[in-house]
Amino acid sequence: MSKKLKQFRANYYKRIFLLQDNFKRTAQNLVSALNLVFLVATLFFFGLAIYQIGFELEDVLSSRFFRFHKVIFLILFFSKYIPEFLSLKKRKLIGWIYEGVLFFVSFIVLIPILFSLGNEAIGTVKLSRFVILFIVSLSLIISEIYKLTRLIDSSRVSPSFLFASSFLLIIFVGSGLLMLPKAHTVPISYLEALFTSASAVCVTGLIVVDTATTFTMLGKIIIVCLIQVGGLGIMAFTGFFSFAFTGSVSFKDRLLLKDIVSADALNDIFRLITKIILLTFIIEAIAALIIYINIDDAVGDRLFFALFHSVSAFCNAGFSTLSAGLASPEIHDNYWVISTISLLIILGGIGFPVLIMGYTYLKQVLLRMFFLSKRNSLPAKIISRNIGNQLALTTTFILIVVGALFYYLFENNSGMLEASPVQKFAEAFFGSVSARTAGFNMIDITRWTYPTIFIMIFLMWIGASPGSTGGGIKTTTFAVAVLAAYNFVRGRNHVKINYRVIGNDSISRVLVVITLSIIVVFIGFMGLLIADPMKNPVYLLFECVSAFATVGLSIVNTATISEVGQIIIICLMFIGRVGPLALLSGMLVSHQIDYGKYPEQNLTIN
Repeated sequence: MSKKLKQFRANYYKRIFLLQDNFKRTAQNLVSALNLVFLVATLFFFGLAIYQIGFELEDVLSSRFFRFHKVIFLILFFSKYIPEFLSLKKRKLIGWIYEGVLFFVSFIVLIPILFSLGNEAIGTVKLSRFVILFIVSLSLIISEIYKLTRLIDSSRVSPSFLFASSFLLIIFVGSGLLMLPKAHTVPISYLEALFTSASAVCVTGLIVVDTATTFTMLGKIIIVCLIQVGGLGIMAFTGFFSFAFTGSVSFKDRLLLKDIVSADALNDIFRLITKIILLTFIIEAIAALIIYINIDDAVGDRLFFALFHSVSAFCNAGFSTLSAGLASPEIHDNYWVISTISLLIILGGIGFPVLIMGYTYLKQVLLRMFFLSKRNSLPAKIISRNIGNQLALTTTFILIVVGALFYYLFENNSGMLEASPVQKFAEAFFGSVSARTAGFNMIDITRWTYPTIFIMIFLMWIGASPGSTGGGIKTTTFAVAVLAAYNFVRGRNHVKINYRVIGNDSISRVLVVITLSIIVVFIGFMGLLIADPMKNPVYLLFECVSAFATVGLSIVNTATISEVGQIIIICLMFIGRVGPLALLSGMLVSHQIDYGKYPEQNLTIN
């Protein structure tokens, strides 16, 4: 081969490689630019949607708005699928199915838009066209939500801090939505909107304005959405969509989701979150159906009432569309509804790990019954018994029974003096269940005696179980603390439960959680004493614990507290929902490793 031919081939391949490098570089720059365009179009989409939904407009279905939506859809479509074709991503089967269906539907919507853009006459557009375009555009945005996890991965902040920041972001977004003119019937201040949003996101239920009369249907829909997102956590939804569309979740995301759902291992996080979301929606749907069947038109819109209270009860929020809550005459003696809400509160507060364990056990029983009916044998599957789940179940049962007994004892000759035996049992049981996390009330709680108030403070402080929608120090924390104290008094060095020893790390965590909870409540209580010196101190302490434990019961009437006091309560609700340990560890965690070890020193403690 001649020298010129070799030189020609070398130059030829060099140009090809250079072209490939230039193409990759240009494609990467184009993808980055289109991602930015997609983000800007997304912001315009939500801004336009909020403007149409939340403000009083003459005709929200005018062709002018429709043109804006069509332009935004075109930008979303091309800024999504051009990068998709430039770099195909690895996905699970469900991701490919979703993307295929979405592209097909989007392409069908795209064709008539390209031919009709700018040709509509000024006038009203059919609602169906608006809805279809809105849903498809929103689906395009949801399909790209996995890019949010990439942004999270690039940040050097702890999962606990991201978890807390996600709640803070939803609170401020919710407060802005509640300030929309069409969200409320009477003018409200931003502090009132912020307080309502924080109470909904933190699934507390404390209110400074009457939810039933202050907010319109749009405002109530915003509140129930905030409750649902706050109950499950926005990062749980983000992780779910990210895994569904990309087929993978980063290690950092797994750590974050592990904290959210209180998982024991990082494996199968996606399956766990899928079960949690499905279980939540199934339970809420069944409960809403039961409530809907057992109410009449006296409560207003029956369907919305059923859905609102089902979500509020399962998420342990305590919000109601009735001014007097469950103490209203329309619902007070409806024991089907009261029983359903009580069961929802228990299921929501028992914790998702316990619910998933019950789901697994029930599935095994049903499968065994099915195979036995076919005269086939089903291979036995061992279901491991988690000590934490057992502690949560046992402690929850004991607290409900003990709380109901004390409630009946203290209120039998006082607040329930004129009630029938059935009403006394219902009020005592519901009071014990609701006081720990939910905040619903069947009676006027200002009639409670001081012993009842202190029992309720104790129940609220303990709260729900780990991995649940409720607050408090958690049932397992309290149970381990009691067992550790009992074993220490008996001279035992370890806490043993079902032939297992509780680790020192868990006991240290229990001590930290209890200590931090007392410190936070003490600081909040002192702040309220200073901000509202004329209020009953016992009632203010009750308010602080109710806010920190995200319960929502109030004797002092939260609306009468000063603005400074309301800000303190907002902080207590936020810290209680996120958890003081998660919040402080996210901000103060040290990344330094101590390689040395100092001598131990015992202290004299009596």
